[in-house]
Amino acid sequence: MDVKWLNPKASFDKLILAGDIGGTHTNLGLVGFKNGKFTLILETVSASKQVTDLADPIREILKIALEERPDLKPSECCISAAGPVSNNRCVMTNLPWAVDGNKLSPVLGIPVLIINDFVAISYGIPTLDVNNPEQIHPLLHLDGASPKPEPGLKAVIGPGTGMGVSFLAFDGKKYIPASSEGGHITFAPFDEDTQKFRDYMARKLNALPDVEVLVSGIGLTNMYEWWKAEKGIPDNEAFRLMEAADPNDRPKYISRASDTDPVAAEMMRLFVKMLGRYASDVCTLLLPFGGFYLAGGTVQKDLRWLENNQLFMKYFEQSYNPNILPLLKRIPVYIIRDYSISLYGAANASLHLQNAKA
Repeated sequence: MDVKWLNPKASFDKLILAGDIGGTHTNLGLVGFKNGKFTLILETVSASKQVTDLADPIREILKIALEERPDLKPSECCISAAGPVSNNRCVMTNLPWAVDGNKLSPVLGIPVLIINDFVAISYGIPTLDVNNPEQIHPLLHLDGASPKPEPGLKAVIGPGTGMGVSFLAFDGKKYIPASSEGGHITFAPFDEDTQKFRDYMARKLNALPDVEVLVSGIGLTNMYEWWKAEKGIPDNEAFRLMEAADPNDRPKYISRASDTDPVAAEMMRLFVKMLGRYASDVCTLLLPFGGFYLAGGTVQKDLRWLENNQLFMKYFEQSYNPNILPLLKRIPVYIIRDYSISLYGAANASLHLQNAKA
């Protein structure tokens, strides 16, 4: 477990234990709320595959907090998890264990709310400043424009371990986050490579592949296997490292090698093309003139590939219909750079949802 004291002396009116449980990492944080602002005081990071009972890392962060400051006692808890939520319980999409708020609450002695991980990101988006480069990085359209957000729906996708999707409906006064399993819609190939990759995954799964198995960390792992099977991979140091690595670690090796290895670079270009097309599909469906956000470590770490020759936007701004293209050009597109958005979002959701029940 990694322990990070970010604002150890911060004051607060309310202290919330927030969590973000993804396929790769389990992040827990103590978030203070005062004067309408959230401050992340302490954060711990664990490998999700090493966690079998969420109560264990929760007890550990609370122990660490109290040893430093006896007043760091949260009054409520909100955990975001990667999967559909029902009855305050999440059976996670890419992990073999579940998160159950009804079981955690009596153990911790405080109310525990479980929400979908991208609902948390949706709750986190209103806490961000689109003009703060440490929090948000705009992606310019092909004409160099960066449209201003309009009052209206916002949407977010996140190619992390899997593909998360959510949106924020606007009722004229406030934003209302909603969950989605949009990463599991059927993938639509658009050229020879994506058709072959899609067909390879269809044979492997014996089913129609969804977006997630092609466009995500899982997707890059699958792309490596497809490339190896149908195109062949080079016999060099970079790919020998990939071959020896755990399959789940191959995406980071592909990314690292892509600056110098031409095959790894081609893999990243194909990934960005697919991401751009999928993002365009989501935006055509939802028309998020309030802003379209790309979340997750994958897009942050590989931002250079999205912006190089405007590759992402070239595939985002494509439509045969002359009436659709102007709509896509109106949508502000942002990269979320603040890694703590899920914890801030869980804390914000706790304030809104738990207080509404009270």
